Amino acid sequence: MLKVSRPHTGTLIISQGRAQALVRLLIWAGVVVLFYIVMISDLVQIGERPEGGEAAAWHLWALMLFPLFLLPYLFGLLRTIRRADDLIFDGREKTVSKGKQTLAAYADIRALELLSVHATCEEFRLSAVLADGVSIE
Repeated sequence: MLKVSRPHTGTLIISQGRAQALVRLLIWAGVVVLFYIVMISDLVQIGERPEGGEAAAWHLWALMLFPLFLLPYLFGLLRTIRRADDLIFDGREKTVSKGKQTLAAYADIRALELLSVHATCEEFRLSAVLADGVSIE
């Protein structure tokens, strides 16, 4: 869920809720820990070499690497908790920035587009189209 705040006149900050990101991070960390507990307990039960020889051993180790696919999502949650993904519209400086990085000056923005992602009404993408044709999400 996005939070829109206005700390002072001329500044608008769009951010994700830190509490929701922390809860999601804890849930996924719990899922990964539970996954490894189950996998390691299965390894202990079957001993050093699983039935099926080398092929079964390879599949088991490949399965152990499966939670690595969650890493980009987990790093995104950590950025949200650190407030590194805040989108800041600064009217005084006339800039749009994300975290500490300036994305564009107001004079360079030709259009703002709000598009739904995957044709659902639950998730949207805000993009700024710049004078040189580049689109910044």
